Amino acid sequence: MFEYFAAHPWLLVIGIFCLRIVDQTIGTLRTISVVRGYFALAVAMGFLEVFIWINVIGQVISNLHAWYLTVSYAAGFAAGQAVGMWVEAKLALGNQLVRVITDREKNLAHTLWDHGYPATETESMGPSGPVDVVFIVAGREKIPDLIRLVCQLDPDCFYTIEDVRKVSTKYIKSAGLLDFIPWLRVVNVIKKR
Repeated sequence: MFEYFAAHPWLLVIGIFCLRIVDQTIGTLRTISVVRGYFALAVAMGFLEVFIWINVIGQVISNLHAWYLTVSYAAGFAAGQAVGMWVEAKLALGNQLVRVITDREKNLAHTLWDHGYPATETESMGPSGPVDVVFIVAGREKIPDLIRLVCQLDPDCFYTIEDVRKVSTKYIKSAGLLDFIPWLRVVNVIKKR
């Protein structure tokens, strides 16, 4: 296959660029998988990443006289970082903790319970008086809707968002194999059968 590309240099440029995007996208997702504790996924992605990288770098090194291959390799690396981050944001793997400091009179936790969010509320004191600190753990795909709801309920609230590595499955569904492909999230349907 590479012999055909070597005979058609512009196809080789495009091939190196595209394969480098795939390689870097996989690398970005692998790194995130390692951080989030998805062992098997990280191992599989590591194998694919290195397999592609060895083949692509071999073509670049064996054709060092063709400067445009090096440029294509570097451009594919840069584009792959952006694509990898975009893909990871769309997959929204894992869970996050949202911590909200809100006016006690807003009764935020009760409203969140009504909307199906497992919120925990503690009383605290801020510079302006009594406040509630509300903790909510949710899947990353639900965080934008949660933040919109929280800001509608209390526009003056203060919130922070943190990544969570592991979650008890009593109230929150942890990420499973089906969660790596968002449109296949049918775990609740499967559990009901």
